[in-house]
Amino acid sequence: MAWITKYETNERRRGKPVATYRVTFKDLVRDENGLPIPVDPAKPNGRKKTTNRQETFPTRELAEARRDELNSAKHSGTVSQLADQRVAGTLPMGHYAAEFFKSQQGTVKPGSIKEGEAIYRRYLAEPFGQKATATITAADVRHFRAAMLSPRPARNPDTRSGNPTPKLNADGTPQMVTLSRSTVKKAYDILRRILDLAVIDGALKANPVHSVPLPRHAGTAQIATGDDAKPRDFKALPLTSAQIAAVADYMTTVQLQPVYALAVTFSAYTGLRAGELRGLEIGDVTLPRQKGAMGMVSVSRTKTRQGGEWVTGTPKSVRSTRVVPLDGWLADDLRTYLAGHPRRLDPSAPLFPGRMTRAEAKLAGVQLGDPTPIDDDTPEVAAQRAEIRAAEIAATYKWTEPINTDNVSNRYYAPALAALDLPPARWHDLRHSFAVLSLSAGEHYMQVSKMLGHASFVTTLTVYADYISEAEGGKQAPLTRPLAAPAPNLQLIQKVVAMRGGR
Repeated sequence: MAWITKYETNERRRGKPVATYRVTFKDLVRDENGLPIPVDPAKPNGRKKTTNRQETFPTRELAEARRDELNSAKHSGTVSQLADQRVAGTLPMGHYAAEFFKSQQGTVKPGSIKEGEAIYRRYLAEPFGQKATATITAADVRHFRAAMLSPRPARNPDTRSGNPTPKLNADGTPQMVTLSRSTVKKAYDILRRILDLAVIDGALKANPVHSVPLPRHAGTAQIATGDDAKPRDFKALPLTSAQIAAVADYMTTVQLQPVYALAVTFSAYTGLRAGELRGLEIGDVTLPRQKGAMGMVSVSRTKTRQGGEWVTGTPKSVRSTRVVPLDGWLADDLRTYLAGHPRRLDPSAPLFPGRMTRAEAKLAGVQLGDPTPIDDDTPEVAAQRAEIRAAEIAATYKWTEPINTDNVSNRYYAPALAALDLPPARWHDLRHSFAVLSLSAGEHYMQVSKMLGHASFVTTLTVYADYISEAEGGKQAPLTRPLAAPAPNLQLIQKVVAMRGGR
């Protein structure tokens, strides 16, 4: 129960002493972690220690309002004392971040929790982690939003050193980069959800993130160079069938990587995500014996690299667990490929293999270096050397581990695009290519959505409708010219026009 005591101060106003009003109430004694301290340590669930706390107000009205607030909170059942809210507000936001990630266990994929924790450590821990939760304001959120959307120095990829140096331009100035919109959105969403939890636990009365929304269209502040440079917006770069064939041919004949060339073609004509491709096993592929007949591939798992180990997970959504049909020619190529697969009789073997590290290749006595262009006088010698080099490359495959799409993209796929003077498409653009090729060929968008594993048909229309190109088939159902049917009173209209002199 809270009560009010009136005190007279030494200050005088108009010859009379100025009074103050002190609200006294009992509060729990807490430890450094904010937990109540029991009277008897042997009985942690027993009666808790209390102490008298005081708050001073200049007027009786304010003191009475505070007293009524404390007494109401004590008997409402929501909190034992309103002072608990003040204690909750003094806890750092890192406390609620830990509670937030702990509450996600069992309801969210472990990989998603680890990703969220990494984003928190990278972007949120420094500005908010040690800050008292109750002191976080909308101004703090606005400053955080501005920092996330603004250019920042590029991080050195060499993270082994304790103090890595930033990337520098030729003139010695640091290279500036901007965060992708997806990264900004994830960090902002994690901050919002952590503070939502703080509101529920009584540390905040309202979440300041809700009053500071992200821009709807402009993702991040773009870096433009040159006099007439314009901001660069993200845009998918689907490849045409001819471009996909050129890339696969270059990877096969020049880079001597036919296995990874097939993986590129497979991705472009199945629309699988990179994680789904890594999760494929031989038992997931069904191939008919008849040449030219369609096959199918079952998508039921993903694999990601975490802490030097491959971690198996589930697809992105419920609809992402699916069966994707394989065109007859692709089924034939896979049948030929699997005939030479060292673990073709093991259903749990990865469909596409990984690659040895330099240390593993050195230990196995295998040359890991990428092939150099062969320039011999006679084609026979060049072909013989290429065959030997292809055998050496095949020896570097790790058939016990799945394909590392990031490694293949950086070492072979991206260089092939550059060598062929093609757009710098990402590996994920192979998935875009599948959608565009299928829609351009007249496939119904609902069927394409199912093959892509989208959670909603709307996603397929929103993302891919603008990429149906005329070069890849164009409009499969052209509309005819509108022709009006003859009107019943056409002769009457003609007579009226003639009588008025054609006016």
